[in-house]
Amino acid sequence: MSLLLKQLQDSLPNKVETALDQHVRVAESWATKVRLWLALTSFVAAYWMWDHHSNARNIYLAFAALWLVTMFVVSALTKRNASLSLATKTTFFDLTIVHLGLAAFIQPGLFPKIGAGIFLCYFPILAVAATRYRTMLVIQSSLYALIGYGALSYWGGSPPWFRLSLLAATAFVFAVGSHKPKDLMVGVAKQALQDAFELGVKQRESEMTEHVHQLFMPPPLLDLHAIWSSSKHGAGTETGGDYFQIFDTAKGPLVVLGDLSIASGKKFESLNATNDLHKTLTKIVNRNSVESNLTAILDELNVELCNKRLPFTCILAQWQGEQLHYVNAGHLPMVHLNKPQGATTAGCKQLPVTCGAVGETPNAKFVVSVVPFPARDLLLLYTDGAFAKLASERDKGIAEIEAMAERFSGGEVTTLCHRVFDCGQPGFEPIKDDATVVVIRRQPTKGEEPKQTT
Repeated sequence: MSLLLKQLQDSLPNKVETALDQHVRVAESWATKVRLWLALTSFVAAYWMWDHHSNARNIYLAFAALWLVTMFVVSALTKRNASLSLATKTTFFDLTIVHLGLAAFIQPGLFPKIGAGIFLCYFPILAVAATRYRTMLVIQSSLYALIGYGALSYWGGSPPWFRLSLLAATAFVFAVGSHKPKDLMVGVAKQALQDAFELGVKQRESEMTEHVHQLFMPPPLLDLHAIWSSSKHGAGTETGGDYFQIFDTAKGPLVVLGDLSIASGKKFESLNATNDLHKTLTKIVNRNSVESNLTAILDELNVELCNKRLPFTCILAQWQGEQLHYVNAGHLPMVHLNKPQGATTAGCKQLPVTCGAVGETPNAKFVVSVVPFPARDLLLLYTDGAFAKLASERDKGIAEIEAMAERFSGGEVTTLCHRVFDCGQPGFEPIKDDATVVVIRRQPTKGEEPKQTT
């Protein structure tokens, strides 16, 4: 991919050259208009000098006729082949006409009193040369004009320095102006290619991240005997430390949601670290499967992560009858939605953090909280990427999530999950940080109400 990008960037100047060659026909149409304008101006000058005792009117008429003939001949040639070489030749021919016009006034001694204004014809001709965006053409034609006018002024006995300096300054401006668009076109095209390349790389990284995450994340919909889970995950373009899993233990489903603290931009490191975390956590949970003690699991995990210096803010949640046992180790607070039988909306309650993150200190203490959790109640868990586009501050982001949870609490599990996730990702720009939203409903057990259909 990098080799292909380099090849494309190397070919850009040639492609710009081709595009500029195609522009010659457009520039030549401006040259035709300039010749017509100079011819009309010469006719007006001839009329103005009609009664003058000199032969100035005849020179102006010849000057006008020469411009008209040149206009028709060049227009015919351009229709056949509007090449750069033709444009170069016609530019020099236009300047030669100006030289001849000046010489025609110098020879009978009319210059500089009469005919000196023909000097101004140099400027529109050089301007048309600049519209072809060929710097060398502008430089060559400017030198031809400067040398020609300098020689003619010397012949006519008129001081040329002031006009030569004006012509030189104008030529410099036209030369620089004709060069800049080409540089700009190449620069913009190269930047566009680079942006497209980087976007493609980020897109591939995001796709790969999502694929890897599927290896250690449960299905988007999971129906177990105690809980019904709906989750939605989006891979970030810069970070990828989100982790979510539901372990089916002897005591019941164990939900783990967390976020590894990996520096921004280290996608592969975060994927490897998250994959290692999943393997480590799976071994620890399997060893503690019978008792499934939350603090015992976190104590073992804390030792492993402290050795790797990988802080992990996480939530462990497990239902035992009508009670929810959970540990919030430095993660974002969960949202408990109480939805009594027959209710259209749910009450909203925040379940706060109970202790510090896993992997921060070797002697960390993890505190378990227990809250009542009747059947049909909902639990909303999320990572900070879920509100990253809505708020840059943690507290404001939490408030946004809680407001959305309350607003959409009338929907079922999947509806609530997807609406919170989608509303937290406005616009079409890809998310930079991983975003995960999980909604869990506790299923009725024996002796409780019949199992609800989702």
